[in-house]
Amino acid sequence: MSGNAILVVDDSRTIRNQVLRILSGEEDGYVLHPQENGQQALQWLSGRNEAELPDLILLDRNMPQISGDECIRILKTDDAWKQIPVLFLTAQSDVKQLVHGLAELEADDYLAKPFDPDELRARVKALIRVKTAEDQTRKLNKDLENSLVIQKKAFSDLKDTKLQLAETEAAVRLTRVFEKFVPKEFLKRIAPDGLENLKFGQAESDFKTILFSDIRAFTQLSEAYSPQELLDFLNNYLRMMNPAIMEHHGFVDKFIGDAILAIFDRPDQSDADEALDAVDSALSMLAVLDSINETLSAERKARVDIGIGIHSGNVIIGTVGFEERMDSTVLGDTVNLASRLENLTKYYNCQLIISEATMALIGTENRHQIREIDLVSVKGRLEPLQIYEVFDADRHEQKQAKLQSRDNLGEAIQLYRRQCWDDALERFENCETIGPEDPLVQIYINRCRHNRIQPPGPDWNGVHAFDHK
Repeated sequence: MSGNAILVVDDSRTIRNQVLRILSGEEDGYVLHPQENGQQALQWLSGRNEAELPDLILLDRNMPQISGDECIRILKTDDAWKQIPVLFLTAQSDVKQLVHGLAELEADDYLAKPFDPDELRARVKALIRVKTAEDQTRKLNKDLENSLVIQKKAFSDLKDTKLQLAETEAAVRLTRVFEKFVPKEFLKRIAPDGLENLKFGQAESDFKTILFSDIRAFTQLSEAYSPQELLDFLNNYLRMMNPAIMEHHGFVDKFIGDAILAIFDRPDQSDADEALDAVDSALSMLAVLDSINETLSAERKARVDIGIGIHSGNVIIGTVGFEERMDSTVLGDTVNLASRLENLTKYYNCQLIISEATMALIGTENRHQIREIDLVSVKGRLEPLQIYEVFDADRHEQKQAKLQSRDNLGEAIQLYRRQCWDDALERFENCETIGPEDPLVQIYINRCRHNRIQPPGPDWNGVHAFDHK
């Protein structure tokens, strides 16, 4: 297959067409296989060998002949099929029914109809990434699988004894092992009474600052390494980045392939302190990256670049899953927006972008070098968003040029938003004289020249819209 295969099963032609339309334009290049009902889906699967099986099944619960519930029961009885993650598409809103679908039927996730296109894309991408990671783990490291089996048995044995885990030496050892998979900061929230009382579905809402980091052009990087070399590089990269986060009072929620999702949580400090911790951590990560690139250069290997996005807002912290399989997680628009800001670093060719919410917390009188970038709209968010670049980690010459042109750049941006194209262009060109290699200045120069020829119209509000996630 040229891309990840997805089996779409729904008796509604409207829903099938909607799903196909949403996913067919993804850059990931999904191969979509629509089926009208559960019987057709099972027949289609029966005609496929293991290599031809889909990477994900989108399954409607309410269908004639064979329901989604019955269909997934059949899937879970087959050794080859049960490894395929299932995302329920359901119009049901009853909590018990949803829990039944996730816990007892072993569906991996659900999405309520009508669903948001961005949420569907995000759920699909997340499930496929998890499936890919699990497949790679099974192939590259059988020892880890055996270790996890031993740990699960040890946990089960301790649970059966009904002993207070904190009172035994075995509990201490188990907790240390468990913390390798679940951050201890999460354990304090989701298992305050001990691991033996850990339950899925526990959640709480809080205001936090989220950092999202990703390696650029990771696909090209992976093509230059053997599987073992790639795994060794990635493990070393993540191991070196983790202290840069922990030293600034953050902790890693997830390693998502080459991406890092970190939370900054200091209960004894203010939201502003947590936001500053996140920015400080990002700059430390960029310093670590310089060290990594020095080593790669000495080994005659290509350098690595990363992008970092930071946003502050309300998040949901808790556990998802069922009794036999659960995971800690942080959810919400704040997490999604941090990821989108990281993605925007590629367009603006910079390393670190923060949101207006984070900027408001740290204030203008902070110790960092920051400049306004743009007013943007991104998918999944109705209101425009002011974004800023933190450029402390730039090379000395670049940083000095940005500092020297910062005030002029800010005035030029205001003229640009008032559609004063000639005056704005003159200011941007002055900035270009100071920093000829400044990508942001070049972006605005090109926009001004284009808008002089094709004005955006009187209702234009200066917002640059991004159609991608």
